[in-house]
Amino acid sequence: MQPGVTSYPASNTCSYPGYPFPATGQYPPTTSTQHYPSQTPNTAVGPTRDGTIGEDTIRASLISAVSDKLRWRMKEEMDRAQAELDALKRTEEDLKKGHQKLEDMVTRLEKEVVEVDKNIELLKKKDQELNEALEKMESQSENNDIDDVIVPTAPLYKQILNLYAEENAIEDTIFYLGEALRRGVIDLEVFLKHVRLLSRKQFQLRALMQKARKTAGLSDLY
Repeated sequence: MQPGVTSYPASNTCSYPGYPFPATGQYPPTTSTQHYPSQTPNTAVGPTRDGTIGEDTIRASLISAVSDKLRWRMKEEMDRAQAELDALKRTEEDLKKGHQKLEDMVTRLEKEVVEVDKNIELLKKKDQELNEALEKMESQSENNDIDDVIVPTAPLYKQILNLYAEENAIEDTIFYLGEALRRGVIDLEVFLKHVRLLSRKQFQLRALMQKARKTAGLSDLY
């Protein structure tokens, strides 16, 4: 007997009262059949107990790798398609703007063509009127003297016209006197004598013409 273990006295008598057992020594039969659920074999993914890689693990690894590659290729294709779509949108916007500019140019050109046609018609009418006026003047000039045609409408205008013509004649005379002096036709004394007289006459004509123009309500000539 081991130390520290308490020994109990052996007894051949049972402390519980006895119960009678069936005479046959068997349990009564059951009326229903017991069914237990069948268990499927567990196919866990991963190495088996012997350290080898199972087919399910290999299949799952291949499926994962193919899925990753397909997702990467799909993302790459989607990015490329999106970039092409953006480029097409920008091109579409540029084409729309260009189309609008062309429409504006065509509209402006159509308006300009209409204006040009109107101006052409107007010029044709003016040209016809000028031709008719020239024909009329030519027919009148054949029968009338040019001096009779140019006649002022009032005596004051006639006086202004005569003064202007005489003043220009003096101006031409002084010019030709200078040419004669330059070529040696006349001497300096003769030139100065005539120029002095003509200049005095020209001054008087200009003063009188300015007064007449002022009286007629015309602007100053000098």
